[in-house]
Amino acid sequence: MTQTNTKPLTVFLDTIGRTIIGKVASDTTDVITVENPAVVHVQPNPQTNQLQLQILPLFFREFQADRNQPTIWNYRKAHITTCEDMTFAVQFISQYEQMFRQVEQTPQAPETAPEPQVIKLFDEDEQESK
Repeated sequence: MTQTNTKPLTVFLDTIGRTIIGKVASDTTDVITVENPAVVHVQPNPQTNQLQLQILPLFFREFQADRNQPTIWNYRKAHITTCEDMTFAVQFISQYEQMFRQVEQTPQAPETAPEPQVIKLFDEDEQESK
């Protein structure tokens, strides 16, 4: 584990073998509570013959009423595989942090319709001269 902001970042394997990364909200004897867990997915890239890293949120923010609220998940320690303290690469932490950065909501000004433009069908001068 390593520190990011005020909560430590942890990585573990869940019951189906996925690598999960997230911030530790609390840690008891039986349960570890993780804020904003994400699945670490690594696959080969056939074009470059290198490994490709993807970090996917366990639950997408788009489904939440308030996208800035974290998701909190409880994992029973008896059902996960943890690792000893690990120091993560800066790029790995940055990719995780960027995914959960708060969505800035810009206040939108109420749209006011512009006053309609008056189109004159006839010149007033012509009307007066007739």
